[in-house]
Amino acid sequence: MLFKVIINNEVEIRRNWDWDRVSRVKDRLKELGFRWNGNYWSGKVYSLSLIKELKELLDLTNDEVNKVLKTIMLNSEGGVIGIESLEGLESLPNNCILGEEGGLYIISLSCLIREFVKSDRKYIGSVSSFEEYVERAVEVIRGLFINKPVVGDLELALRRARDFALASEKLKAIFTRRVEWWTAKLGLDHAELNFLSKELYNGLRSLVVPYYIVDKEGNLNKRDLRLIRKDDVLREGGKVIIRFPVFIRETVRELLIKSGYRVVELPWTQRSIIVPKDEVRLLPFQEKALNRWLEAGRRGTIVVPTGGGKTFIAMKAISIVKAPTIILVVTEELMNQWHERLMRYLGINAGRLGGGFDDVRDVTVAIYNSAVNRIGEISDRFDLAIFDEAHHVPAETFKEVAFKLRAPFRLALSATPKRNDNNEHLIFLSSGDIVYQVDYREMIEARLVVPIRHFRVYVDLTPEERRNYERAGDNALILRNIASTASAKLGVAAQIVKAEVGIGSKIIVFTQFIKQAEELYKILKSELGPIVALITSKTGDRDSIFRAFAKGVYKVIVTTTVLDEGIDVPDADVAVIVSGTGSQRQMIQRVGRVVRATNGKVEARVYEIIARNTIEEALSEERHVKGEVLEVECRRYLASEVNRLISHVVSSTSLFKT
Repeated sequence: MLFKVIINNEVEIRRNWDWDRVSRVKDRLKELGFRWNGNYWSGKVYSLSLIKELKELLDLTNDEVNKVLKTIMLNSEGGVIGIESLEGLESLPNNCILGEEGGLYIISLSCLIREFVKSDRKYIGSVSSFEEYVERAVEVIRGLFINKPVVGDLELALRRARDFALASEKLKAIFTRRVEWWTAKLGLDHAELNFLSKELYNGLRSLVVPYYIVDKEGNLNKRDLRLIRKDDVLREGGKVIIRFPVFIRETVRELLIKSGYRVVELPWTQRSIIVPKDEVRLLPFQEKALNRWLEAGRRGTIVVPTGGGKTFIAMKAISIVKAPTIILVVTEELMNQWHERLMRYLGINAGRLGGGFDDVRDVTVAIYNSAVNRIGEISDRFDLAIFDEAHHVPAETFKEVAFKLRAPFRLALSATPKRNDNNEHLIFLSSGDIVYQVDYREMIEARLVVPIRHFRVYVDLTPEERRNYERAGDNALILRNIASTASAKLGVAAQIVKAEVGIGSKIIVFTQFIKQAEELYKILKSELGPIVALITSKTGDRDSIFRAFAKGVYKVIVTTTVLDEGIDVPDADVAVIVSGTGSQRQMIQRVGRVVRATNGKVEARVYEIIARNTIEEALSEERHVKGEVLEVECRRYLASEVNRLISHVVSSTSLFKT
């Protein structure tokens, strides 16, 4: 009998079969969704697996199979494809799945492009035109169906869907509105948005860096320091304003793009100043350091040991950049020294902020504390910020200056950026990584500094001091204070100072405590007379003492921590460390006071007086300066061997006398 089947309204299949076979086939056709109209069976099949089954069920020839496949292919002209399974495609919008026929899901690619244009966040901020955006949508959709069992011509369907999208004025208008809505205007230290997405908000909240605080017991306690705080995000004139430190601008930019925003750069032009003259002459290593900073985008940290001319490197930077500049210093003395050198070498009459001065100019030297107090007024005044003694930047209050200044160009200068509290990363974050580290040998070759000889002299505690020391338990601070103030140190220090004065040396004696300094000053004053001066935090007119020391009126200065840094001390030959901490930075600064080269000077000598069998021995090792200076000799002596030490020094220095 004749058995007739029409597939997909187009392909007619005729068979002459007996009733038994017809009966079996029609039952299966019913299960596949085919219907009998009184003359033939008809149904739609788009699934390749079902076509394969029909081939076996109806004994389809290859030609008949190709005809069925051709009916499926023609549907792609409308931007439609079929797919047998939605596995891995769960994110497809339901409205783009037109239905399921013959075991095949019918997908509208035109709908997928439309939904992409309406809802995408990943690419909306990075394209330059509607046409580019539609092409991006096509790429994304193509990626969805790679290696999937697609029925139809995927590329043909994509081309048709793309053409439909590009011809749609409505879709283009949606794109334009979304671009405007997702546009973020990015300035030096702020961004202006139409709205704040949850993803961006969470990203901003995640911008934290570790900040370590030392407690009373000397322990480091870590806490998170937020770079963008809650009050830095505010609404203003219908817009969302995000304020941020200028040095994380690129991080914020990347975060905006990642969150789907279209970033428009707000124009910024460097302001200019006139530099009347430039009489700064740099040595080769100083030029190399400056060039590295310039190559790094006028941002970075230069590590220069004391005596390496960091002030001259900075002044040359000012001369080249010619931008409004603020120079941050730690003391009034340094502020005045900078002011004098700027006038002498660049002809700039700089303003001063702090120490009784309140004069802000295009070039201003400011004490950190004073800058903190005026940061709201001066934050937008400068384009170049120079941080002298930059290891102070991470301090609790000082860091506010680095965080709030809008100056994009930054130069950090320090002999010792490493901090005991591990917060040096804030220097590099706010000013830039180390771009150049001056080698001490370069400075020796340039005749800026001299090598040192280092002598450690060990004294004993008295029986009473030893008992107090043992009763102190494991309190490191008390143990250090007892050991540092050992009474035997005073006599040994006086013996060394007198010997050095005898061979024509100029000496700075460093202590950690005012009382100890005053006691030693009295001893030396009584034995050496008016050539000894005392400088502590109580001393008023330090400048006159420095001038007298430079002229040789004073041969010895006894001091405390006030001369450790932040003051340009006249050159000396010898440092005697009676007491100190375990800080390597403190030691480097103290040694730096005696290593500057002068006419005829070939070496500097450093004496450490250490209480034997105490915590001071460990502190001495901890602060021992190795790479930052050239130590040509390091010897240990007991207090009973001081005469032998003095003989060694006198005999060796006599070789350099003319």
